[in-house]
Amino acid sequence: MKLMLGTAKLDITPPFSVPLAGFSDRRDVYEEVARPLYVRVWLFEQQASDGRQKRQALVVQADLITWGSRHVDVLKSSIQAQWGIAPEHVFFHASHTHGGPQTTDEFSPLVGVMSAEYIPFLERAVEQAIAAAHANLEAVTLEKGTGICEGIGINRRRIAHGTVEFAPNPEGASDDEVTVIRCLTEDGRMKGLLFHFTCHPTTTGANRVTSEFCGATMELLDREWGEGVSCFLQGFCGDIRPALSKDGAFYRGDEEDIARSGALLAEAVQSILNSPMTRLEPAIIEGWVAQVELPFRPLPFGGYGTEEGELVDAWKAMLLADSLPHKDSAALKVQLLKLADGLSFLGMNGEMVVEYGLWVKRMAAGKILPLGYSNGMIGYVPTAAQIEEGGYESVSSGYVFGYPAPFASDVESRIKGVLHGMILHA
Repeated sequence: MKLMLGTAKLDITPPFSVPLAGFSDRRDVYEEVARPLYVRVWLFEQQASDGRQKRQALVVQADLITWGSRHVDVLKSSIQAQWGIAPEHVFFHASHTHGGPQTTDEFSPLVGVMSAEYIPFLERAVEQAIAAAHANLEAVTLEKGTGICEGIGINRRRIAHGTVEFAPNPEGASDDEVTVIRCLTEDGRMKGLLFHFTCHPTTTGANRVTSEFCGATMELLDREWGEGVSCFLQGFCGDIRPALSKDGAFYRGDEEDIARSGALLAEAVQSILNSPMTRLEPAIIEGWVAQVELPFRPLPFGGYGTEEGELVDAWKAMLLADSLPHKDSAALKVQLLKLADGLSFLGMNGEMVVEYGLWVKRMAAGKILPLGYSNGMIGYVPTAAQIEEGGYESVSSGYVFGYPAPFASDVESRIKGVLHGMILHA
């Protein structure tokens, strides 16, 4: 059973002025481009033994904060109509850089206003990249290796005097593992290089377009292995951010810090490539999707909604406009895409905290790579313990995403119940 791979890389840097997404203290259109943004398409194809039937899977990765949920549905329908690839075999993934444009109008405008002009530009780029990937399909074999990269990310939830602070917590859960998938052609050439790591790309809050440390790493790897060869995959990094701190408090870095983290991660990837790697045996390409309803906790809860400030005012306006107080749950979409024996992607349309990613890796014995920021976005998804503790991920981030209240504490058991069934397919 032969596996074919076609790839493409296309510039999606906004060619016109737009606001950037991710920080409420950054309102004006971007000032300049520090690092361009790209969309990368990976098309996997298998030919059946009779030579007549083929199975395809499509991974679309981009230097974006998220893929807007509504636009993902439109794009998946268009891809199925044009190329016949089933929606459960199409995977949209974002690096989560906070140095790119907003892609949805469903969240607070204080964290980025979506440009109606940019979305059609992005959709055209995706279609062009998919067409280009179809044109360079080659037979490949896959190899997998793992390693560690320390010094980039750290847990950002610290409990002091019974209160959760947004501060460095070196004792908290984190994931420094790097997983590398090497795709080699029949003549031994590097066709593609996937690498998975877990950390928020929020090194800098400057009003400049940037692909962040993820992009800096890909630039270095492409310089070594060929333009468009590498592709970054973001893990469940909801409570993990760059480890830039002084006197127990975080600070924002600059381009030098981005370059430093990019070099650290590229070095880790190269070290894995220089070590023995495990060849992955072919498997039938398959995809599964599921939806988990995550109920909100009834109000009042810990004063939620009683605070004051610009973000809370904007949240109240969103609730009135969208009638969200009557919404009693959020729909977490889960997608599992199996590409080889020992390699499956598990994507969720949420800012999943790292505890879920560590659990998935452990339960699946490393056969599954957990990918956040995939196929849309609903907002942060905390654990049961974090909901009781409070803090940004479990309570106050709801003002950004239009939650009517924090999640009920049983969301963790609901999610893991569905994932248990998904993991059996890996």
